[in-house]
Amino acid sequence: MSHIIEIDASEHPVASVTVYQERAEVVRNVSIELEAGQSEVRISKLPTCMDESSLRVDGLGNAVIFDVIYEHVSPELNIPKASSEKVAALEAQEAALARELRVLTSQTTVLGEFSNTLSAKDVNPAQLVEFMGILQERGMDLEERVETGQKKLEDVRGEIARERRGQVPSEEAQKLATNVTVVVLAEKAGPAELIVKYVVSNADWEPLYDLRATVDSSAKSANSTSISLNYRASITQTTGENWKDVNLILSTSSPLTGADIPELLPQRIGPVPTFRGGKPNKKWARAKESAVLVPAPMMRASRMLMDVGGVGSEDSEGSYALAAAPPPLMSARRTEAKEGAISANFHIEGMSSIPSDGATHKVAIAMLDLTAKLEWITVPRLNTSAFLQCQVTNSSAYVLLSGPSNVFLDGSFVAKSSIPYASPQDTFPCSVGVDPSVRITYPPVSKKARTQATGSFLNSSKLDATLFTQRIGVRNTRQSDVKILVRDLVPISEEQKFKVAVLEPNNLGDAKACEEVKVSDQVFCYWARKDWDATDRGTISASSLSKVVHKSSQSDVPDGQVEWVVSLKPTQGTELTLSWEVTAPQGEKWVVR
Repeated sequence: MSHIIEIDASEHPVASVTVYQERAEVVRNVSIELEAGQSEVRISKLPTCMDESSLRVDGLGNAVIFDVIYEHVSPELNIPKASSEKVAALEAQEAALARELRVLTSQTTVLGEFSNTLSAKDVNPAQLVEFMGILQERGMDLEERVETGQKKLEDVRGEIARERRGQVPSEEAQKLATNVTVVVLAEKAGPAELIVKYVVSNADWEPLYDLRATVDSSAKSANSTSISLNYRASITQTTGENWKDVNLILSTSSPLTGADIPELLPQRIGPVPTFRGGKPNKKWARAKESAVLVPAPMMRASRMLMDVGGVGSEDSEGSYALAAAPPPLMSARRTEAKEGAISANFHIEGMSSIPSDGATHKVAIAMLDLTAKLEWITVPRLNTSAFLQCQVTNSSAYVLLSGPSNVFLDGSFVAKSSIPYASPQDTFPCSVGVDPSVRITYPPVSKKARTQATGSFLNSSKLDATLFTQRIGVRNTRQSDVKILVRDLVPISEEQKFKVAVLEPNNLGDAKACEEVKVSDQVFCYWARKDWDATDRGTISASSLSKVVHKSSQSDVPDGQVEWVVSLKPTQGTELTLSWEVTAPQGEKWVVR
């Protein structure tokens, strides 16, 4: 006969928690005293949101685990004492009314049966009249009492039902309605410890950042700076159990997801199917069907956990062997980042407490000192502000997950931004906001129209020509050198009869995309290539005048966007000029879309 050991899970501590995206793995230690022979350890009040397939039990001690049984139970009712007493009183009243109704019903039956036994030959008329009066009076009295009793009984039963409807399981009981029974065989009595591991939903974490940039006004150049990145995590959980003083690990991986590599099926070329005037080619139809890519089935959750190093092991016979515990890891002096084949884990320093309240709880992951290049970017046609952007290199050992960031410049909050996903040594852009120390002016474009003759003396024609001149003023009021990227547009023609000629900057009109044109010792410009991404632009804007390697393009024809790289010393300013002329056959109207 098995010995029964009842365990309340809330009385045994959670040792460690690994929080993933949208779920968490919990490790709980359960200390027990075993008797010799077979024992059933019944652990109650485990989370309802537990994934059954993730449940694993290991142990320490001279015993063998034979079976692990998962059971979802009905949560206990939350019955206040006052409500319970009221229901008991109502039930007693219900029983009394029911007894009274039974007696009245019995009396009515006896009275009816007695009246049926009377015969006219046995009584004289006077006695019969007297009996009929008694029967009527007594019968009506019994009927009224029965009707009243039934009404009272219905009222009492309705009140009992209303009281019981209010007796619902508490929120805690609903969230902790899982029991686990562990069947253990011990050779001799003694202490043992069970290590219960399981994955729960209703838990999540997301990264938060504070990015602090400082531009040293005493430095000769402000284009490079150090960045302080406060890497934090916001954790929420509503699993039903409180994680108090646990070793907390944050993981970038996601358990219980498929890891099978999809397989390609062959594609076959066949004749075009005939749909008009004939039947479709069956062979082609079959070939077409065989070319459909069928996604590989997702791996079962329990298999996934074991394959990636999961949360327990099972021997070939299906039983769990209690092995000696490995020596505990030494506590880290700071948060440690460990990167696996497909994920990174962040071990949070010290002990953490995350209650099951749905609120956000913040923990520090690391304070990172990163290097960054500053670049000022302005698009004055749309906004005359100079936007400060950092090209940050993740020189740390930490994987940065995508998340919101508060940005501070020279100690002052300037903007809310976001940090993209970045592996170690990746470079990513981060907008710092508007820098009022770099001033941009963009006066209205000047326009001059004229008519010009073209062609020979005998075959001449006239063209309408319009000269546009746009001036852009740039001034650096900082006490350090800055390099500014200025963007503007020249319209491009979609029809042969309308021609656009760029007059200033000199030689820009004949340049190919990304070919640098020197304007002055402090300024060069180029046609921006349409297939550049943010990294390419960042490389140009933050570099010196030397050329950089660009992405290949299908065409080197410019698409009309001009970019200047302007290097300014403290308090220095300059003026950029963009001039172009549009010609069209005389009388032909055109418009810029």
